[in-house]
This record gives sequence, structure tokens and C-alpha cells, in this order.
Amino acid sequence: MSEHKTEPGASYPPSEQAIRAIVQEHQSLWRILDLLDQLLSDMNVNEQRPDERLLSTIFDYIQYFSARVHTTPTDIELYRRLGEKSPETVPLLDKLAEGYVIGHEKLQELRSCLASCIERWPEGREQFSHALARFTEALRKHIRKEEGVVIPKARKFLDEEDWRQIIESRDVDDDPLFGERVRDEFRELRHQIISLTPESLGGLGLKHSSQMTAPDASQEILSIKGLVSSYGQIEVLHDLDIRVNSGEIVSLVGANGAGKSTLLMTISGLQPADRGDMTYQGKDLLKVSADQRVVDGIVQVPEGRQVFSDLSVYDNLLLGAYTRGRTPEVMDDLERMFTKFPILSQKRHNLAGELSGGQQQMLAIGRALMAKPRLLLLDEPSMGLAPLVIEEIFSIIKGLKDEGITILLVEQNASDALALADRGYVLETGNVVVEGTGDELLSNEKVREAYLGM
Repeated sequence: MSEHKTEPGASYPPSEQAIRAIVQEHQSLWRILDLLDQLLSDMNVNEQRPDERLLSTIFDYIQYFSARVHTTPTDIELYRRLGEKSPETVPLLDKLAEGYVIGHEKLQELRSCLASCIERWPEGREQFSHALARFTEALRKHIRKEEGVVIPKARKFLDEEDWRQIIESRDVDDDPLFGERVRDEFRELRHQIISLTPESLGGLGLKHSSQMTAPDASQEILSIKGLVSSYGQIEVLHDLDIRVNSGEIVSLVGANGAGKSTLLMTISGLQPADRGDMTYQGKDLLKVSADQRVVDGIVQVPEGRQVFSDLSVYDNLLLGAYTRGRTPEVMDDLERMFTKFPILSQKRHNLAGELSGGQQQMLAIGRALMAKPRLLLLDEPSMGLAPLVIEEIFSIIKGLKDEGITILLVEQNASDALALADRGYVLETGNVVVEGTGDELLSNEKVREAYLGM
């Protein structure tokens, strides 16, 4: 692999950086198209009245993407350069450009059909159903042409200098394929879609509270040196060293049995340390009891969620604040949790065991937040959840960082965990074998082969 770098922490060659950005956005579109298929099936097979707000939000996402692409492929640096170096691709690029214009018109027709379907339900269903099916199939064909023809030809005809210029042009013209700011806007629209998607289709009905600016991530909050921990005669952690700075997300990556969960439990005080040093905010953590660590701001969301199944959602959240009593401030925080996670507010009187896996994960996070954490330990938060819910979980984690909470994350989904992380550590059989920024670990050949399936 080329060692050419275009920005700090990015060791992929420019061609791979650009193509990964395109493919990631396409993957999001594929998921949304799959969701539209499910909604179409619900409407036709289950005679489910369409959710106008959800469908309108999906149409907003697709229209926003189309608007950002503009109306001609020459507005996209990749297409412009490909057309210059491979003139035979120009007709295809022109056709793709025409597709954006036609797609925009068809989207407006879809909105009109949806309004008519809602107003004339169920008589208006057939017209809307046919229009939606035609639209999704056309969009799929468009994406296949980009992935099956445009990208391979771009790989063939463009050199790394072309790709470097493409990368550097991002955000200049609000290019949706590469602009980081624009991709953030797309991401926010996707989260709105997830928040409105029915639970039966993998959604959660969540909203996000306003976010605060994260503190400067320069002050060390946790320092671990030479940590050894054992289960009986079996040593699990071997002279392990890590550090976490205030305001960071630090991800721990490794195979099952590498010691990741053991490390979190040792930090929480649930697993004894045999020897080593562990300092939290300048305090010797090994001299602090597990319950006092919670008081001091170290709070863990355990693997498997471990909510109290026979207690209500309300009582589970209150138990998160057991070290704080039932003060007016605690009750205010409880209402903030219901604002942050509206689905929990709707089900506040339900037993926790009645919730779906995704809702239980929200409850486990909310319960931890009730303890006012400064350092939040998350152990496999996406385990066993649907893809849409996983995306929302990672959005929530990012939001917690923006609110100023430091996060140590153990996650089986290594690529997403490292993409979210400021820094990360790879553990193998109780030892740190690789460490670096999230970008550095994502581009590390050993990490990619062992944990990212690349």
C-alpha cells in the first residue's frame, strides 16, 4: 500500500480515501432503500397506513443528496477529471447527471402521491406504491452504475495526483461525496430517519438533546501502568499500560478473551488488580472502593445491558443515581433522561424486561448517565442490535463526548469504534500490541487484517 498521506493520521492513498467516502455514502443509501422496501411491504401486505412524517424525512434525505450533487457531473471534481482523461465516459456521466434532474422531479411526484395516499387511504395506495417501487429501482440502478462503472474507470484512468486534488477540493463546492461538513449534515438526516422508524423495523424513536462543547482533550484523566489482573491462577492482564485524556473517546479492540472486559471491570473495581498503578484524576484508584469510584464519576455500562428486568424503566433510572439520593437535582436529571430518550418516557411504567434490545441499551446508558459520569465505560454497546439501532447508538456515544463525557469503549464493531475514537488500543491475550489514533489503527495493516476483515 502506498505511504502517500494527504492529512495527519490518514495513511490510505488518496484514491482509497475518496472511494471509501463514496462507498460509505452509498451504503447509507442502500440501507435507506431497504427501509423503503420494508415500508412498502407493510403498506401492501400488512395494509399498514404509511407514516407520512417518516417517508417525508426519507424523501428529504434523498432530495438533499441530489441537491448537493447539483445538476451536472462537472460540478464534482471526480467526474470532471474522469471526463477529461476518459472521454468515452462522458455520455455515461451526462446520463447520470440527467438522472439527478429526473430523480428530483420524480421525488416531487412521490410527495404528491404520498399526500394523496394519506388523504384517500386506502384508495390512493396503489398509485403511491407503484411510484415508490419505480423510484427505488431507478435509484438502485443509478448507484450500481456509479459503483460498477464510474469507480472502476476512475481507478483505471486517474492517478494519485488526480485523487489528491479531488480530496483537497472537498467542501469547496459543498461536494457531497467528500465534504466532511456535508457528510455530517447527511448523518444528521439519517439520525432523524432512525428516530422515526418503527421499533419493528429496527428503529428507536430517539431524539437528541442540545449538545455542549467538549472540553480540551489534553488533561490526563486515567493512567494505568503495569496492570496485572488474574482469575484465580490464570493471569488475564499482563503489565498493561493505557491512558485516557479528558474529553476523549478511547476504543479498546481485540478478539474475545483478549482482556477488554476484564480491564473495564478492574477500572470499575469489580475485578481486583494483582499489581500495577492505576490513577484517576490524580488519585490512586487501587485504594478506592467500587462504590466510591461511582461517586467519583467512573460509571460502567456492562456488556449485555444488565437492566433490572423486574423493575420499571423509571425505577431503573433512579437506581442509576443511588449514590446521589433522591434530591430535586436527581429528579431534574430523570426528566432530562426522558427528554433525551423519548421512548423511555413513553415506557417509563413498563418493566425493563419488556423492552426491546435497543431500548434496553438506551435504558442502560440512561441509568449510567444518572450517576453523573466523568469517565463512562461502555462494554459492547452494539451487541445483538439491528443495524439501524447500532448507527443510532454510535451517534449517541458521539453526542455524549460532545457533552463533555470521557469515554472508554469496548466494541466488537472495530471499524465503527475506531472511526469514532480519538485514540485506540489493540489488546491480544492481555497485552497492548498496537496503539495510536483511530485513523492510524484503521489504516494499520495488522489491525485491518485481524479485526476489520480487510
